[in-house]
Amino acid sequence: MNIFFSKNFINTIKAIYIWLLGLSIGIIFSSGAFIASVLFYAKDFGIELEKFEAGILMTEIFSRINIFLLIIAFIITFYEILSLKLESGYKAQKSILFISSLISVICIFLFSLYYTPYIIEQQKIGEIAINTNQFLSMHKQSEWVFKILFFTLSFNLIYRILKK
Repeated sequence: MNIFFSKNFINTIKAIYIWLLGLSIGIIFSSGAFIASVLFYAKDFGIELEKFEAGILMTEIFSRINIFLLIIAFIITFYEILSLKLESGYKAQKSILFISSLISVICIFLFSLYYTPYIIEQQKIGEIAINTNQFLSMHKQSEWVFKILFFTLSFNLIYRILKK
């Protein structure tokens, strides 16, 4: 029997995929719940850090997270296309999972390749650029995209764990 189609190999790949989904969810959650709350409220810890400075640090963190997320987007795409073709199950369930995965990939690309570069460019202009309505709107949109990504990845993870 070919090693790539053995049950142990397939189960190992599934376990790694589920682990990567969980890792992605943890990174997204941590960036918002822990990192952002510390950076933007640094004064509570006795550190003088202006909002603009905190934003630059947060953007650097997101730039690094984006590299990881872009790799995850390609893994999700590859895995879900293979799963759609190879796994058994009801067509409707497979379609819902595939659509959720597609939304995750779109959110990753939007956040990493559209919103983050825009925010970086505005920060290069200076503090005046980040106080415009356009910047605030784009920033709010990026937050929503990140939240949608969190929920779609969570859905995919929970579905994969509960799937028999």
